[in-house]
Amino acid sequence: MPTISDVAAAAGVSMTSVSRVLNNKAHVRPALRERVLKAVSSLSYRPDIAARQLAGTKSFVLTLLIPEYNASYYATLVVAAAAECRKQNYHLLSGTIEPGEPVKEALERATAGVRPDGIILPPPLGDDPELVSTIAAAEIPLVRLSSLSDGYGSLINAPEFEASMDLMRHLLQLGHRRIGFIAPPAGHSAASARLSAYEQALKEANLPLDPSLIEAGNFTFASGALAARRLLACSAPPTAIFASNDATALGVLAIAAEQKLRVPQDLAIAGFDDSPGSRMCYPALTTVRQPIADMARAAVLTLLGKDAGERPEHRLILRGSTTGHDMLVLDTVDA
Repeated sequence: MPTISDVAAAAGVSMTSVSRVLNNKAHVRPALRERVLKAVSSLSYRPDIAARQLAGTKSFVLTLLIPEYNASYYATLVVAAAAECRKQNYHLLSGTIEPGEPVKEALERATAGVRPDGIILPPPLGDDPELVSTIAAAEIPLVRLSSLSDGYGSLINAPEFEASMDLMRHLLQLGHRRIGFIAPPAGHSAASARLSAYEQALKEANLPLDPSLIEAGNFTFASGALAARRLLACSAPPTAIFASNDATALGVLAIAAEQKLRVPQDLAIAGFDDSPGSRMCYPALTTVRQPIADMARAAVLTLLGKDAGERPEHRLILRGSTTGHDMLVLDTVDA
């Protein structure tokens, strides 16, 4: 296995120079940086994190905490953050926080006793005041994703409201006037933004807000199915349902099949996130592609003090569950 001295010899520089390049130090000449990186690539050298920790005050570890419940959102976030950490010669340590677990114990367990150089909190953890204040007291740099609250750390917010407005306007343009909404869990940052967009879109269309068309969900297939049963049992059921995420929308799709409703002729269904499941059903789901991977990369770069670029953008993905397009999505996420 090649060592840092091998890299230095191949590049014709000192080990100190190699270390400065690998640790992204400032004031390194471009030509020297290029020589070192070329040697690193040709030797397939991988920096030893333990050795780097011993050489300075950094751990070269970032921590991403996620709620215990499973969702494709978090899987995408972890994969993208880990990939960006690898590019930056960092290690990503991910861990879950279980419901009701004492915050300090959760942090110690999730970080495995390592003081990370930064922590990333996705929703709804970024709005947990006890968790945020504990991290602040430890003076660990923090990035909160899609958080509604001000306070400690940097914020990287997804365009939740704008994306939800785009989806609602699509349903309204199709002629739907009774649109059901399955809300995210209470206290989740997405709940406020998506509900506000739902209400605003109805107001723009001069439609009344009917509380009987709003049901609570918790981002799961089961909650979508239960909410769909209640919505479709209304005396005047919706002709379209905007679900809080794709797993919830898939639950709605299952109930539509059970009740022999044609999708979208009898009931249009839209989800959120553009998860793999949205492309593995029939008809495929209209959904919003959140910039989850871009947000993860931006979070890593922000913690490392680097330019995170422009605000991540969303994209409305129109498929058969609202448009009636008779096609399967067989290959790419761009379909």
